[in-house]
Formats: sequence, C-alpha cells, structure tokens
Amino acid sequence: MKSLAVLFFAAVNLLYASVFGGPIDGTAWEVKVKQDGFFHWTSRRETLVFERGRAVIAGEIARGYDAARYDAKSDDAGTAFSVRLDGADGRAPVEWSGRVQGGRISGVVVVRGADGRVLRYVFTGERKTG
Repeated sequence: MKSLAVLFFAAVNLLYASVFGGPIDGTAWEVKVKQDGFFHWTSRRETLVFERGRAVIAGEIARGYDAARYDAKSDDAGTAFSVRLDGADGRAPVEWSGRVQGGRISGVVVVRGADGRVLRYVFTGERKTG
C-alpha cells in the first residue's frame, strides 16, 4: 500500500510539473556563456526563461531551436535543472544543465555533433529583474 501511495504522489508531481512548471518556473536569467577551457576567453550573453514547464533560450531560438520542456528538482543546495533542445534540419542537439541557488545560476552547455565531436561551454549568471 505504501509503494502505491509513493507511485501516486510521484505521478501527481510529474503531472503538476508538466502542466504548471517546476520550482524555477516563472523566472528569467541573464547568463554569460563561455567555451570551456583555458584558451577560450570570449563569451556571449544569453537569456534563459523558464515558463509553464518549458525553457526558452533566446540565442538558441535565434539559431533555429524551439523551446523545450525542462526538468527541475529542488534539494537542500538549490534547484538542479536540465533541458535538451533537439536540432532540426541536421542541427546538433544542445543540452543545458545547471543549478539555481538563490539569485545565481550556473551550469554547462554540451553540443554533440553528428561527427561525434563534443563542444562544452560553461555559464554563470543571475536572475533577471523587471
């Protein structure tokens, strides 16, 4: 009986997150994205918006990716999240994952090319106000 109750509450939480979003839903973030590694000094600015269970990443939209569902889970150290943007027209999938703690956000972006090449970027930023 106990496992049935756990299963029920897990299903309710999943349904709630897919319909209403997760713990970071309704937030927007300004981040700086930089290719990982010592010899990469340039960076770009990006805006992440978590709304109604979907992540909208402005620069990825401009590059032809659509908004996608995100996963988020809260714990004592903040909220971990991940989102995978699948590429259309042969574009490589882009995976964003990170952690939100208070008004700060940080994480990694992984781009996996069809040729097996993997590009890794890191990002940090803060909650957008206004």
